[in-house]
Amino acid sequence: MKLLLRLLALFTINLGFAQLYVSPSNNADHFIYVKDRLVYVEKGIEMYANKNKDVEASIYLRKDAQLIQGEKNSNYNKGDGKISVFQTGTSNQYDYNFWGLPIKIPDGKNYLLNDFIYDPMGKTESRPAKLISALDGKSDPLSISDRWLYSFSGTEYSDWNYLGDNFQLQPGEGFSMKGVSGYNFSEIEGEAINTGNRQTYDFRGLPNDGNIELSIRKEQILLVGNPYPSAIDLNKFLLENTNTTGIAYFWDSAENVNSHYLADYEGGYGAYSAGTGIYIPPVFVNYGTNATGNNSGKIIPRRFAPIAQGFMIEGSNDGLVSFKNSHRIYKKQENGISEFKTSENELQSVKFEIITSDTYHHFLALAFDPNSSEKADRALDAKSHNETPSFVFWNIEDEHYVIDVRPKKDEDLIPLKISMEKNGPIEFKVNEMANFDPDRIFLYDSRDNLYFGIKTGSLKFDLSAGKYENRFFITFIENLPAVDNTSKDKPGILSAKPPNILLNTIDIFQNNALEQLEIRILYETDIKEISLFDLNGKRLFNQKFTKNEKEYYLPTGNLSNGIYIVKVFTKDKNELSKKVGVKN
Repeated sequence: MKLLLRLLALFTINLGFAQLYVSPSNNADHFIYVKDRLVYVEKGIEMYANKNKDVEASIYLRKDAQLIQGEKNSNYNKGDGKISVFQTGTSNQYDYNFWGLPIKIPDGKNYLLNDFIYDPMGKTESRPAKLISALDGKSDPLSISDRWLYSFSGTEYSDWNYLGDNFQLQPGEGFSMKGVSGYNFSEIEGEAINTGNRQTYDFRGLPNDGNIELSIRKEQILLVGNPYPSAIDLNKFLLENTNTTGIAYFWDSAENVNSHYLADYEGGYGAYSAGTGIYIPPVFVNYGTNATGNNSGKIIPRRFAPIAQGFMIEGSNDGLVSFKNSHRIYKKQENGISEFKTSENELQSVKFEIITSDTYHHFLALAFDPNSSEKADRALDAKSHNETPSFVFWNIEDEHYVIDVRPKKDEDLIPLKISMEKNGPIEFKVNEMANFDPDRIFLYDSRDNLYFGIKTGSLKFDLSAGKYENRFFITFIENLPAVDNTSKDKPGILSAKPPNILLNTIDIFQNNALEQLEIRILYETDIKEISLFDLNGKRLFNQKFTKNEKEYYLPTGNLSNGIYIVKVFTKDKNELSKKVGVKN
């Protein structure tokens, strides 16, 4: 006989315990099963294992249920009982996940990973995962390859430490593990264990609690992981740990690389800045050729790290890194995978996408904070951890950055560092703006003293192979001078140029109210050719010009509602393309 304490109907988010005791009696097994709720325990948890293996654990956390405990220095949880908490990995058998254990590794003997990760079989029943020496893990039965279990602490590739034979980690240390192949369509709480690329793992053990400290050295890279059976607020963790740079780095990799050879890996580290709330995904690197791949990482909100999420941090000083109960927070995940949605960034910012050789996508963010400087600021500016022969970075103190935070200054020239591995095109465009809508955003070419507008579309031109420092800059103007509306033929043309600014810009605007596409060139060149394409690449319209044209209006009332691509070519060999939405 067993007794289920059904907290899913009894708990509310505000419910708490001073302490919690869960133990079987002489006549029955006792356990707590929590679904989609927060369990809060102010002090310690004492729990003991049940006799029947199908209900062995003392506390089951299911469907975003999480456990948070009150602030304390030490872990007072005790007993031979276990919590059971599910987490989902997103990788296949070739791709790495970075993890942390939300449970404590006991002292006293050598342990293996499958002492803590179980194969789910039902709501309460799980069996220890198999640990195998084969290259590929598999889903059913859950079999994890021990060849890919590593921790990391250091600065070089050789600093990866193998864990397959002796899984000894301090609380808070992270580890790498590859995913599994195959399927397991058995459902628990309405969700399949593995639909083909998402494997559910059952972490079991005594829950971590209290302050957790790790040593770190200046410039040391350390793989850590969320050590609690709840989400943590990365902003609090990174900002409070002043011995780190305040930036978290997340591994991401291409999903179509079906190989275990390092030379075939294609991935990189995305950077999350705690002071801005901005995450920049990586440009994937092919580790065999050290060249950029034709993919980039996923854009994922990173502020809240879910249960067992692993990530890299870098030391800014010698000292300690601390996880605390005050960092813990109850946050539900999105779509059953290890990520959250958030829109809490209040800084003014703009993100850029720069494409080199029509293939490689680089992402950069520029943010404005009056308390920042033009130099590297802790927990704001994010250094890149992806160095490739072809790159585009912010140039801060001769280092490569993907996030640049500085005071906002109109017409300030913000330096870029560009390296082109071979001759080819480079394309600049604004990807996203937050709390920031200047009248113009420019790419400035100091060699030719030209400013090219990139706010309303993309700017594409050819560059020769080589390195470019102190030539290309980003700049902006928040408020342009008044426009000259005296001429009905040329409305909106600037009556005066801002100081030292040549307005090399093209405005492309779909005016649905007047059912027309409006194109204006606001610098000293003329339109050479205009083309209009649908999303399938079919050209619907083309107009070439022999006369000097600075404006053009294309009627769009005959077009079907949808998205179209406009391409404008100028007589000085610039090209601008932009997507427009037609709604008649």
